[in-house]
Order: sequence, then C-alpha cells, then structure tokens
Amino acid sequence: MGSMRYGEDQVSLVAGTAAAVHELNEEQRAALDACVVAALALSSGEGEAQGRMRLLMECHGRYVRSFGVLEQAPSYEVFADRIRGSRVADLLPGRPERSVLGELWLLDDDGMPSSALHRLAVEASEHGHQAPGIGADIRHLHSLLRAVGMLPAGAGMSRITGETVQHAVFRSLRAAGFEAYTRGREVMVRTPVLTRRELSRNSALVELGAYTGISPTRQFGGLWAACPMCGWTMRAAYRPNGAVDLECEDERHSLLGARYRAEPTAAEGWRLAPRGELRTVPELRPMEGCVALPYALWLWVTLPGLLEVELRDRLVALGAQVRLWPFGDAYDLHVARPGRSRVWRVDVKTWADPYGLAQKLREDPEGPGELCFVVPEHLRGYLPLLRREVRGSGARVLTDTDLVAEVEGA
Repeated sequence: MGSMRYGEDQVSLVAGTAAAVHELNEEQRAALDACVVAALALSSGEGEAQGRMRLLMECHGRYVRSFGVLEQAPSYEVFADRIRGSRVADLLPGRPERSVLGELWLLDDDGMPSSALHRLAVEASEHGHQAPGIGADIRHLHSLLRAVGMLPAGAGMSRITGETVQHAVFRSLRAAGFEAYTRGREVMVRTPVLTRRELSRNSALVELGAYTGISPTRQFGGLWAACPMCGWTMRAAYRPNGAVDLECEDERHSLLGARYRAEPTAAEGWRLAPRGELRTVPELRPMEGCVALPYALWLWVTLPGLLEVELRDRLVALGAQVRLWPFGDAYDLHVARPGRSRVWRVDVKTWADPYGLAQKLREDPEGPGELCFVVPEHLRGYLPLLRREVRGSGARVLTDTDLVAEVEGA
C-alpha cells in the first residue's frame, strides 16, 4: 500500500468526516475547503502545470483570508509543505481539538490522495468541482441533482451529503415504478461500471443520467480495472519507474488486498500483479464504450448496497423468500420462510463509524419499531453499544452472520 498512515483503525475515522466538518466554524471550513482543493491539485498530473499553479495560488489566497487578522497565515511555500505532511486539524485556524480530523491526512506518504481527501472533496468543499480528477465527478453529480429537482437551477456548487444523493436517486428511480426502482438500484450496486450498450437496456438509469465517463485518475494507457470486491474503477497512480499502482478507493477493500501494480511489458502490454493479500487479479479493460458511477454514487449507493444484495442472495439460497427495499424502501429486506409465520424486517447499517451509527439510531424520528438492524460481521465488537441505543424500543441489532444463522435455524 502506498501509505503507512492509514491502518484498519483509520476506516471509521474516514467515515466520520461529515460530522467532524459540521462542528467546524466558518473560518475553519473555508480553510479546509482551500486545503482539500490544493491537495488534489498538488497530487494530480491532470491538465497543464500553469493551470494547476493558478488553482494552487487561488487556494492559498482563500486559505490566508480564513485566518483573518488575529492569526498569522503561512506563506505559499509553507502552505504547500503543510498540506503534504500535516494532519488535517493542524492545517486549520485554531487547530480544533478532539476531532477525527486530527487523525487524518490529505495525502499519503507518496504524495497521493488519501481516501479521506476524496471524501472531503465531496462533503466539505464548496470548490471541489475545481479540483483535478474528482472535480468532473462532482460537476456531473450537481447536474444530476439539478435535473431531478434537488438543487435550484441557478444554485452554485455546494457540499453534498449522502442523504441528499440517496434521496435524489431513489426518488427518481421510484417514479419509474417499483420494479424499475428495484432493478435500477440493484444494477447500481452490482455493476457500478457498465458498457454504454448495457446501460441503454435500462431506461430508468438512462433517464436518471447516473453514469458518466471514467475519471482520468482511474485510468491509464486507455485501460481501467475493477476492484474485485465492489466492481468500481480502482484509482490509478503513476510511479517514477513507469509502473502504475491501482487501489480501491474504499479503505477497507484496500486493506483487505484490493491493490495491484501494473507494469508495461514489451510482449503483453500491461501486466497486473497483486500488492496485497488478495490474489484475485482483475481483468484490464479498455476505456472505450465504458461508463461509471461518479464517486458520490459509488460511496452512498454502491457500497452500502453490497451487503444488502449479498444478504438477499445468501438468504434466498437457504430457501427464504426475500424482497429488497419493500414498501417504498421503508427498510432494506423483508424476509420470510415458506410455511412459517416468522418474518424479519431488516435494516442494514454498514457505517464504519459505530458511534455515528449509534447517534443515528438515537435521532430516528420514527423510532426503530420492530426492525432488525444488521451490521457487518467486522463491527461485531460494537454490538453492546448499538444494543444499548435501541433498548426498550422493540428493535434488535445483529451481525449479518447472526441473521443468516437465525433464518437458517427458524
């Protein structure tokens, strides 16, 4: 892996960025915005060098203004050096304490974008659309949100939330009918990259305009490769020796082994080899004719949907009857066993930040009722915390392994 800064304990920190940004004051948010766009410009080879330098100077100007008159802002040289080597919280005026931002970097040890950086470009930046690489994804997403009426026609670029994205996409798909909604949503989960011909067969997704061209940061030599775990395009980073490192944007998938090195060969073109424990080597595919979900749709539709769809498949294999996203998406899975009276109403929660999940359960205005909340097996250690949050409500909290065993034994 390119960076030693991120380990498995960092995954939940990345997931908690939105809450941490919400706690910042206006000046700190402005400084963070400038640092995020500058970090993406510093780490990108996209576009002309002069254009990137103009963007960096603009970011430095916004950064200096965020410090006001009471605190000395650094020079451009110091600003650029700090972005490369400082934790996020240390970049901000007033240096917020006890924030997850104090445990995150914008760039990894090799100067490449961290998983936190891409997430912050969506969740914390008013200028992320200017950033090389992910900026095109953000502009596409804003166009999609305007098209479905979630943003006024004249609205400028703004920070994006997962709730806004999900609501816009799911509302638009539901307008095509329940069957089209279920089929379209499952396609976005199972196949976040499609050929244009495959996409043309799903009129609801064509009308939604969810898929777009693959970002230059996730392609090389006219090729791309899918993460074996989620199917989305892996990030491509050129190395000085001419090789290209490929890595899934999802920190957990990368930690589990979804990272590779592509090396050019005279006889075979590019040859792909594992850099992690995962020995499955994905196929290198040509860019021509392919479209992909932008980053935010992959983050907030594909990733959370993976466990929902996988659970459906595992339970159906046991003989259970399962409906995905029933009753207008009131919850995620409706599970029954033929000839038995017991029913499971399942709401899948995949948040890597269990404390944020606990807060979400606490704030649910409708209450959990008799739902069965299911979290991934790797969050088993947080079951006591989550169960305390729903105590007395009639809801239960299980891992996916627990649910499968329970349905099988019923």
